[in-house]
Amino acid sequence: MIEKLSNFFRKKKIEVEKKTLLSSLAPKVLTKIEDIEKIQPYLDKLNETIDTKGISNIALTGGYGSGKSTIIKTYQSLNPQHEYLNISLASFNKKKEEENDNQTDSKIQKEELERLLEVSILQQIFYHVRPQQIPESRFKRIDNISGWRIFGISVGFVLWVICTTLLLKFNYLDKINPNNWITKDKFDWWSVPIFLISLSGLGILSKLVINLFSNSKINKVNIKGELELGDNVNKSVFNEHLEEILYFFERTDYTVVIIEDLDRFDSTDIFTKLREINILLNNSLLIKDEINFVYAVGDDLFNDRKERVKFFEYIIPVIPFINSSNADEQLSLLIKESGLDPNIFSKEFTSDITTFIDDIDMRLLTNIFQEFVIYRKTLKPEFIKKNDELFAMITYKNLYPTDFTQLNRKEGKLYNLINNKKDYTENLIIKIDKGIEEKNIEIKEIENELISDIEELKSIYFLKILSKLPQTATVEILNKENDFENLIEN
Repeated sequence: MIEKLSNFFRKKKIEVEKKTLLSSLAPKVLTKIEDIEKIQPYLDKLNETIDTKGISNIALTGGYGSGKSTIIKTYQSLNPQHEYLNISLASFNKKKEEENDNQTDSKIQKEELERLLEVSILQQIFYHVRPQQIPESRFKRIDNISGWRIFGISVGFVLWVICTTLLLKFNYLDKINPNNWITKDKFDWWSVPIFLISLSGLGILSKLVINLFSNSKINKVNIKGELELGDNVNKSVFNEHLEEILYFFERTDYTVVIIEDLDRFDSTDIFTKLREINILLNNSLLIKDEINFVYAVGDDLFNDRKERVKFFEYIIPVIPFINSSNADEQLSLLIKESGLDPNIFSKEFTSDITTFIDDIDMRLLTNIFQEFVIYRKTLKPEFIKKNDELFAMITYKNLYPTDFTQLNRKEGKLYNLINNKKDYTENLIIKIDKGIEEKNIEIKEIENELISDIEELKSIYFLKILSKLPQTATVEILNKENDFENLIEN
């Protein structure tokens, strides 16, 4: 029995260890004290700006992979007193639009992009809550109704129909009228619940009808008397549904809106519209708390320095977590967490591979290491001569995926380099030999330039001096004037 329990707990321990070895590529919530201390200045400044009245548009700026999302998620975890609404507009497959000389088409494409962005933001806002939280919203969604709820609604509807029929057919209205009560007759107590059920059902039905018409807009009435319901599709999506946005924040408790990856679309007009919405929300008397918008954007979003300070009330710059100075430490940490030998890579290799850190962020470095672990376990030992070589190949695969794919088809730059190694080596040797030959010629020329006697050496020195002085100049030595010929002879 004891042995079985021991095996059970040992298996559980192994399962926990396996779970902890996995490192997600998604932004993490930092929990270790030493990790939180590294980003504490950002957390303090973010907390200060959110709590400051009048600062409601805050930007965290930094390059891709600098840790903006990690800072935000850690802040959310450490500050549960706020209600957070997260909006992410990541477009990983974004393609650059072809240049179009037609300004009209370019303008239409820009307007369409902004409209799609606004629709995406609205979707993430309203799909973030349950339909019951915003019952008056015109954005109707599929409500997952349970079987018991459907059964209750069905029974209630049937009961209301029966009670209404009884109320009208058997004159129950007269029976509950006090003027028609006869003291000697027994009072019909069934008339009371029948009347109450009928009245309640009528009230619920009236509410549904009122909601139906209050959530519709009548744009025009034609001659035939038909109503056309809807909105002008040419309007801005935000302006078109501004009342819905105000109603959403009025009904919910969200005070901090996190907006990420909006800079990927190279559109600054959307920031102007979001700023206007933020001003309207904070000026509304129906919304009690101040609404803060926190943006995670890149440093290169605004080319004009004046635009940066125009859109945001406070900007917090984020220094990348990983760079050439600490990349080897991060790699060592990944090795330690994976349980591999700390000396699996040579120090020289680690120092060399981290020189590519300008092209690597923490997520990419984590992915490179995870792929290395999988390749190392999958490939046969005879294919892995050195761990350094395998890791270098995985690094190349992540930095230049297209060329790595071409390598399997015996194409690409790396394949040509390896395949033509002999030619490259021969050309390099020829180039080096040519350089050596040129240096040898220079050495021989220098050796042939010998000075025969001391007078020739003096002539060279004085000739150089003469070139720097006026032609009529003389030199006075020991209060005697001498020309250059006498000086050379003496």
